[in-house]
Amino acid sequence: GRGDAARGTRFAPQRRRRRLLRGVQISKRKAPEADEMAPTPPPPAGAGAVVVKRGMISRLECENFKSYKGHQVIGPFKQFTSIVGPNGSGKSNLMDAISFVLGVQSEKLRGAKMKDLVYTFDLADKAANASRGASVKLMFDTEDGAEVVFSRHITAAGAGEYRIDDRVCTAEAYNDRLKDFGILVKARNFLVFQGDIESVASKSPKDLTALIENVSGSEELKKDYDGALRDRHRCEDEQHAAFTKRKGLATQKKTMKEQKDEAEKHMRMQEELRQMRVEHVLFRLFHIDADVERHGEEIEQAAEALTTHEARVETCGVEMEEKRKLKATHSKQAMMLERKVAKHRADADARAPSTAKTKEETLRAKKKLELAGKLLEKHAADAAACGADVQRLEADLANVHAAQAAFEAEIARDIAEGGAKKSKGSKKQKMGAGPGPSGAASGLDLGAAQIEAYHRKKEEAGAQTYKLQQELNILASARRDDESVRSRHASKRGELEGRLAALNQQRDAELVRLAHLKEKEDTAQAQLAEARGVEKTAADEKRKSRAKTEHFNTKIEELSGKLREAKADRKESDREVRAREAVASLKRLLPGVRGRVTDLMQVSQKKYNLAVITVLGREADAVVVEDSKVAKECIQYLKEQRIESMTFLPLKELKVLEPDERLRRLGGTAKLCLDVVNFDPAVQRAMVYALGNDTVVCDGHAEAKAITFGGNARIKVVSVDGTLIKKSGEMTGGSSGSLEAKAARFDAAEVEQLRADRQAAEGGLAQLRPVQALAHEEAEAAARLAQLERDLRYGAADAAVCAEKAEKLRKEVAAVEREVATTLPDLAAAEKACARAAAEVAALETRIHDMEDAVYADFSASVGVANIREYEAHNLATLQRAAEERAKFTQQRATLTEHLNFERSRDTEGPRAKAEADIAKHAAELERLTRAAAAARAETEASKDVLDAWERDVAAAKSEAEAVEAEVKELRRQHGSLGQEGARLQRAVGGKTAAVEALREQRADLIAAARMERLKLPRAQDDEGGAGDEDVLALPGPESGSGDDDDDDDNMDVDDGGSKGGGGGAGGGGGWRAAAFRARLDYDSLPPRLKQVPRASERTRMCDELRAAADAKAAALARLEPNMKAIHQYEGIKEKERAQVEDLEGAHQRARAAADLYAGFKNQRTAVFTAAFTHIAAAIDRVYKELTHSEAHPLGGTAYLSLESPDEPYNHGVKFTAMPPTKRFRDMDQLSGGEKTMAALALLFAIHSYRSAPFFVLDEVDSALDKTNVEKMAAFIRARSHGTGAGSEGRPCQSIVISLKDDFFDKADSMVGVCRDV
Repeated sequence: GRGDAARGTRFAPQRRRRRLLRGVQISKRKAPEADEMAPTPPPPAGAGAVVVKRGMISRLECENFKSYKGHQVIGPFKQFTSIVGPNGSGKSNLMDAISFVLGVQSEKLRGAKMKDLVYTFDLADKAANASRGASVKLMFDTEDGAEVVFSRHITAAGAGEYRIDDRVCTAEAYNDRLKDFGILVKARNFLVFQGDIESVASKSPKDLTALIENVSGSEELKKDYDGALRDRHRCEDEQHAAFTKRKGLATQKKTMKEQKDEAEKHMRMQEELRQMRVEHVLFRLFHIDADVERHGEEIEQAAEALTTHEARVETCGVEMEEKRKLKATHSKQAMMLERKVAKHRADADARAPSTAKTKEETLRAKKKLELAGKLLEKHAADAAACGADVQRLEADLANVHAAQAAFEAEIARDIAEGGAKKSKGSKKQKMGAGPGPSGAASGLDLGAAQIEAYHRKKEEAGAQTYKLQQELNILASARRDDESVRSRHASKRGELEGRLAALNQQRDAELVRLAHLKEKEDTAQAQLAEARGVEKTAADEKRKSRAKTEHFNTKIEELSGKLREAKADRKESDREVRAREAVASLKRLLPGVRGRVTDLMQVSQKKYNLAVITVLGREADAVVVEDSKVAKECIQYLKEQRIESMTFLPLKELKVLEPDERLRRLGGTAKLCLDVVNFDPAVQRAMVYALGNDTVVCDGHAEAKAITFGGNARIKVVSVDGTLIKKSGEMTGGSSGSLEAKAARFDAAEVEQLRADRQAAEGGLAQLRPVQALAHEEAEAAARLAQLERDLRYGAADAAVCAEKAEKLRKEVAAVEREVATTLPDLAAAEKACARAAAEVAALETRIHDMEDAVYADFSASVGVANIREYEAHNLATLQRAAEERAKFTQQRATLTEHLNFERSRDTEGPRAKAEADIAKHAAELERLTRAAAAARAETEASKDVLDAWERDVAAAKSEAEAVEAEVKELRRQHGSLGQEGARLQRAVGGKTAAVEALREQRADLIAAARMERLKLPRAQDDEGGAGDEDVLALPGPESGSGDDDDDDDNMDVDDGGSKGGGGGAGGGGGWRAAAFRARLDYDSLPPRLKQVPRASERTRMCDELRAAADAKAAALARLEPNMKAIHQYEGIKEKERAQVEDLEGAHQRARAAADLYAGFKNQRTAVFTAAFTHIAAAIDRVYKELTHSEAHPLGGTAYLSLESPDEPYNHGVKFTAMPPTKRFRDMDQLSGGEKTMAALALLFAIHSYRSAPFFVLDEVDSALDKTNVEKMAAFIRARSHGTGAGSEGRPCQSIVISLKDDFFDKADSMVGVCRDV
């Protein structure tokens, strides 16, 4: 690999060479600078060897490399180390290991690939052989004491890897680091393999040159040198070719100059002829204009009456137009007002749903407000009732407290009085029915014994009736519970019945509202259906209009394309324009002129167009006339007007044969040519003459050949592709633009039909309503439809809400009814339970009474009472009554307290406050809706007023329009009467202008003739003609050299170039004729003698003289045959000469640049090679003398190098001459083996001294030497290893030599032995 300096050296010249190859003009440059030289620039001649860093190999480590199994450490190596060992022990493999680690490729190391260098001789472990890798490490001690480890590895896959100090690197970096120590892998300046000595000794001079080039580095410049040499040769060839071209152009320029002068003379004569013809035309036009002016004055007098009449007509027309505009204004105003009315009504219709919605919301707000008022009244009544109940319960509670206090006072008085209440007893007895036991008992006054007996009996009775009393208490408690349940069920039933009535009322209201919404929904559905129909109609109409518009546009575009195509096919040449205009003039001026042949026939099928025009040939432009007299008149006209010649076919004089009927029965696609065209029978003779009576047309070329050559008699046949086969066998075919242009004449009718179809399509497109208007109507219908759909959605939503609410109320009613139904059994069961409990209590009380009567029987008899209860009721009732009364008072007080707490705990203010808030909210909403409804009503009223005003304006505008329409009709009638009178006056003026028109036509024909002859007539200064009249009336002169294209009768005419328009900016004949009528000419250049010719005879004579002079000049001009293109060709040659001069100068510069570049590379390469050669040539004699000197021959031998060519030494050989001591000069191949070896060693050591590596490895270089020479070589290598030899120049160089001779290795500093495993 090379370093950055090497890459810069190689690529910079290549870039310069590429610029030269691209033809870029570069300036002369100097030879490459010093920094663009070889990668390692050589020193100047005689400066000595190249100095690099020194060092030495300390040891070598091999692992599985070739014959070295496993890890092997070889060394240490001294300055002069000899490697010894028997043959086959692996000495050369050690040499290969050093070469391998220093970057030598595997093919140089006796191996085809990297894998061949791995140890694979382990027969015991074949699997390991396949996966084994190898490596070699070289420990290199630098001169400053550092150690650098170079290693190269072979992976198991056979890939290579480079490392420096155990860091992986690229091969380029590896070689660069070796190069820092002077180790050049490519030059192998550190190795001498076994056999290299013999190859060096037998090298030819060219091989020695290559070896020195490799060592010196000049070989690296060879590619750039060869490229620069090729560039120099190429540039020199280009320079020579450019010089040859310039020389040829000079000769061509001289010849073209002579032709140019002749062409200019021809142009001058053409200009003189043109002036003579212009003078002739101006002479005739001057007198025509004078006659026109005289007749014009007469016409002006006759036109004054018409002018007066036209003023009246114009006045009437202006007034009628004003009235029509006024009517249009009124109509437009009425239409605009109607649109405003329609839009206003649409806006009112759009606002109607919102008004209805506002009304509906107002009704709902009123109902909500009414319901909230009722709820407020109910909550107020509940609050008042609750307050009254609280006051009543508080009064009842106070009364209970007062009654209990009075009772307690009464009881206290009774106790204080001893329990006797006689006054009361007497009073009761008086009130009684009679003197019964009761009456007796009432007056009892028991003693202490009786009271004690009473208490004993009381205890006894209590003990006997204890269980019954307990049961009675339980039944009494259950009876009270049943009464409470019955009361609760009765209250719940009353509440449910009241709620049921309210729900039924609300449901009825919602059902009424739902029916109203359903009715509105049906109306909206009908309107929606109608709006959808309108919208669909508008969309359909718009779609149809758009489709028709696209159809018409497509059709117009298609027809326009066909017209453009037809127009391109029919693009006419100048000759075609002139011929067509000339035929038109002939038909107008001379009766009996029918027209051209192509204009008088019509091809039945379009595919025959080209075949028919091919058959016609020149006869396609022939003019059909009645007889020869008319033909002669036409020819005379053409001569007078200087029009190109034409062929005329006089119908009466033509001799033709009848068509051959046999040709109509040939079969296949063959047809008689006369049968594929249609024409007027009056011109049949001309058609037969032009097409031939025996010409056949068919579809294919093969069929045409078969028809022509297949029968007994040959026939003239043409195929539809235009291939013509004549009777003689001559075949004519191919593509011709002129034939296709002529064939397009048959499509003139089709083109006119296309124009008519396009005009009809444009008319149909104009009658369609604009898509934008229809889209606007569709948008309005869509907006109306969207509004109706929105209203319908709102109504449907309200209906859904209403239905949902009604359904919810129905469900609540059903639920309440079910709940009411469930309370009836509970209430009945509670009432039954109450009755059953009362009966049980009464029965139990009877049993208790019976048991008490049995216990108290004796006591009752002793005290004179019927039963103890009577006693207890009247005599012992005081205390018991007191207890019972206290219990009652307690129960009443507890009941009243509970009821009072319940009434006080009821929230009557919250529902009332909520009801008041709902009333305020609904009132505000109702007020807002009321204002909105009032605003909507006001807006509706205002809109109605505006609508009424607009409708009145519409009626007024329509009335005014109708009045103006009546006035317009009257003015139209008057204008018609004036028009009839004006027509009469115009006919009078037309008769007077007929003569002027004839003169103008004659004037136009003269200008047309001048136009055909390319004559430029002078225009007057005050001419106000059109902007393109100048181009129309004065075309450029005809192209020179365009002779007649006349061929034989059977050949076809071909137009040259054939697509130049003949009318300039005006197009067809109408353009130039209109321009001819407008043009005003300048007659100042006309001599006075030609102006002052009043008599017609004199005019005719002078006209003939002018024509004769022009004809003489034209004859003289026709005798000249110049090359009219020579003028332009001469200028082109001058331009080519200028370009060639520039090319020649560029070639000179490129040649100089290429020569300079080549010289730079040559000098650089020569300097590099010469520096190496000088050093080697100086060193080889010293080395050879040291190798060959002895005591008998102290001076030693002589060796020297010589160059075959000192100019470019690298392209020639280097001769090596060696003369051993006492020997005369001989060639190298005449020396002995030892002598050759010593000479080769001297050459190798001399070369190595130029780019000396820090070490030198040699492999059995002493094999061909005898003992004496071996000792000499050993001494030389030892001295060189220690820096004392002739070639060392004081710098030691480590030497590692493989040798088998003891006379050699006993001189070494150390020995390394190599042998097989033992």
